[in-house]
Amino acid sequence: MGNVIKNPRAYELKIVAIIFLTWGFVFLDRTALSYITPVLVNELGLTNGQVGQINMWQTIGYAIAGPIIGMISDKTSIRKALLIGAVISTSIFSAISALATSYPLLLVVRFLVGASEGPILPLAVTLVASASLSGHFGRNVGIVNAGVGVISGTLGPTLVTQIVAWTNWHLAFVLVSIPSLILALLIWKVAHEVKPINDGKVENKKEKVSFAEILKYRNVIVSLFIGIMVMTGFWIQAAFAPLYLTSVGKHSIENMGFIMSMMGIVTIITCILVPLFSDYFGRKPGLILFSVFAALSPLGLYLFPSTAIGSGSLILFGGLFGAIAPLYMSIIPEETMPPHLKATTSALIIGVGEIFGAAFVVAGAGAAADVYGLPIVMIIATIAALLIAVIGLGLIETNPRKKKTGIESERMKTKTI
Repeated sequence: MGNVIKNPRAYELKIVAIIFLTWGFVFLDRTALSYITPVLVNELGLTNGQVGQINMWQTIGYAIAGPIIGMISDKTSIRKALLIGAVISTSIFSAISALATSYPLLLVVRFLVGASEGPILPLAVTLVASASLSGHFGRNVGIVNAGVGVISGTLGPTLVTQIVAWTNWHLAFVLVSIPSLILALLIWKVAHEVKPINDGKVENKKEKVSFAEILKYRNVIVSLFIGIMVMTGFWIQAAFAPLYLTSVGKHSIENMGFIMSMMGIVTIITCILVPLFSDYFGRKPGLILFSVFAALSPLGLYLFPSTAIGSGSLILFGGLFGAIAPLYMSIIPEETMPPHLKATTSALIIGVGEIFGAAFVVAGAGAAADVYGLPIVMIIATIAALLIAVIGLGLIETNPRKKKTGIESERMKTKTI
């Protein structure tokens, strides 16, 4: 830390609370597009394929910026300033989306939203890790991730759709972007910079940040493939579930917002439950078990699109794609990697998952929906969830409670490349 923390427990609570709100609101800056999509489809004449393309380029921006800024952060040991800049940029470009009155303009602006948000989670987790007391890290990351459930998943759908109903979609983009600016100021005032672990004697001998070194770790390779499948399932639901409920399920936009908000309430619980479960039973069992449950959400929507069974499956299990994400995005890299590779590793895993899963696969799913109908996207999401469980079998457990000896960490490096 840059300064001595007089009350570490109080500081931990402040940082977790601020990052909880920050991650929730910047995620809403990104996902607000999905809740507004049914209106944009009508006003701008968007096709399913174009909806997929907008989400794809937003995700490509996210995937490109995350690893680049993560590497800069690891090399310079600057976390706080980069995080604040990323949060402010996300807010600004989200608000500018209100001016995008055509498909090409919306494509460009949402790319910039994604690029701004890409570095936020890896940088934020380094602040949380440095503030966390012993044994609290998994729980704290779960609480931070619950911000997505509370703000983006629960309050967001109702808030955004009601603003659209009362005013228009332009104002909705502007209003949801304001909290992020306020939270950037709070981070500036409250958070301390994360100091490198190796300062003092070896301060001048900074270890090299290398993608080749990162890819020697088996958990990284496995997490890259898991990330592709998780992002496929997560963003298919985020991009198409609102449209699916209104078009295939024949729900009104207000009822769709209510269903998505109900899913968000359950997501709050699962976002805390899944990392907490992994604290006691292991990261690997938690990821495998809850990914199987996640498959029930798109499967239920596919089989029962207009009944309570379909909307109920979305409400109960729809948040699990997001709930398992901290395990492979943040917790496993934090427990696997040496300090000088942590932020870059997390950003790389997120970026690869976003660009191949959330971008290419989701865009392809949108194009397939134009040919075969919208239900095809739910089949793709179901398959992705089941593949997470299969790929997860290749992980090496990182939970300190479950690792039998210190030799386990040495086995994390793959010798098969």
